[in-house]
Amino acid sequence: MSIRTFVAIPIDKEITQQLVEVQQALSASGARVRWVAGENIHLTMKFLGDVRDEQINDVCEAAKQVAKKIEPFEFTVAGVMCIPPRGALRMIWVGLTDKTGRSEKLQSLLEDTYAQMGFRKENRSFRPHLTLGRVKSSKNTDQLRQAVEKFANKEFGSQLADQIIVFSSQLKPDGPVYSPMATIKLGNE
Repeated sequence: MSIRTFVAIPIDKEITQQLVEVQQALSASGARVRWVAGENIHLTMKFLGDVRDEQINDVCEAAKQVAKKIEPFEFTVAGVMCIPPRGALRMIWVGLTDKTGRSEKLQSLLEDTYAQMGFRKENRSFRPHLTLGRVKSSKNTDQLRQAVEKFANKEFGSQLADQIIVFSSQLKPDGPVYSPMATIKLGNE
């Protein structure tokens, strides 16, 4: 048996609520988008995929060891964008800015640690973001792009990242259900 697993930083409720309001405004474009449920919006640090049951404790322990090495940090959530910027639209996301560089360091340490455990290493460079929705067809994507432009420079606030969570993800017909398997504080090494 295996569990679909990822490591993420949770997003503050106040920021999440603003992002849900943006999703609602963008849905008026008529584009076919599968919007991420508000409670599922998070900053993915490492997607592991299917993890065998007997590996879960080791995965959580590895996250604990990495988390000790990174002090809490603040990041800003701002700027809704279309991915890719031109061509067939696939995703809507919002950017994150971390002036400390700790999000990149945390992601890099998780990447290296899990690679040593046999998990596939991500070959794309890390771009911290929050996925708001995945575009399901080309219908009304021009209208969606125009709607997104209104939020291109919008700032949603800053928050403290002081923990990471190892989540399981169960895929259901009406969207994934995420359950925390381990909540780990950052810092204290």
